[in-house]
Amino acid sequence: MTALMAKPKGLKELEDELIDLANAQHESRAYRRLFSAKLSRKGLAAHNLQKVIWMLNRRDCWAFAQAKAPFLVKQLIWEHESEELHGGGEREVQNHYELAIREGESVGLKREDFQAAEATDTTLTCCKAWLHLVSAEPWLKGFSACAALELTNSGELLKGGKGASRRMAENIAAQLGIGMEKQHSLREHIVADVEHANIMMKVARLFARDELDYAQILDGARESWAIDRVFREHLADLIESLHD
Repeated sequence: MTALMAKPKGLKELEDELIDLANAQHESRAYRRLFSAKLSRKGLAAHNLQKVIWMLNRRDCWAFAQAKAPFLVKQLIWEHESEELHGGGEREVQNHYELAIREGESVGLKREDFQAAEATDTTLTCCKAWLHLVSAEPWLKGFSACAALELTNSGELLKGGKGASRRMAENIAAQLGIGMEKQHSLREHIVADVEHANIMMKVARLFARDELDYAQILDGARESWAIDRVFREHLADLIESLHD
């Protein structure tokens, strides 16, 4: 196993900065718009179809990160992706694509709708940008670009204790009366992404040895969150443009 060579002070400062950036993401215009948008079933359906395309792109991005990473990181990513792709685990859940399809039933979507879904121009552009970021940059920066999106979904790390999935789930319940028992995908991510968020610092403790490594981790997170803001604002546009 690789020795822990990063200084504790440097690691703590890195973790604090990442958490500050994750909280700032929730305070951005894109996140404020998305989580304050007036929901309709038609708007939420459009949102869900684009989110599934995004979710599948996440699997591609993590695969690129795994391919380029050292062996120990490959193992961590494998554990991270196992439930997403295969299901099972301690909670014996379905894979996350199936959970998204089941959740879509609450707004009238069928499996065929997800299979036929096409990316909007903005979704396509954002997905391509994430793929380029993960595949073209050094492995540590690409890994960080993937892991950053887990941080914005961890209630343990964010002010107010609410990640992106919980905020959306609560809005859906309040505005549309769709209870958590029907929000299969969001409910699972509220729980799973608390643990998933820890992967960032696990890897930093093993492999972040100097200021260059810290910079790659921070740059990967910042650039990924920049793409994320464009995508989230697009989801808000979709929701606000469609009404029942």
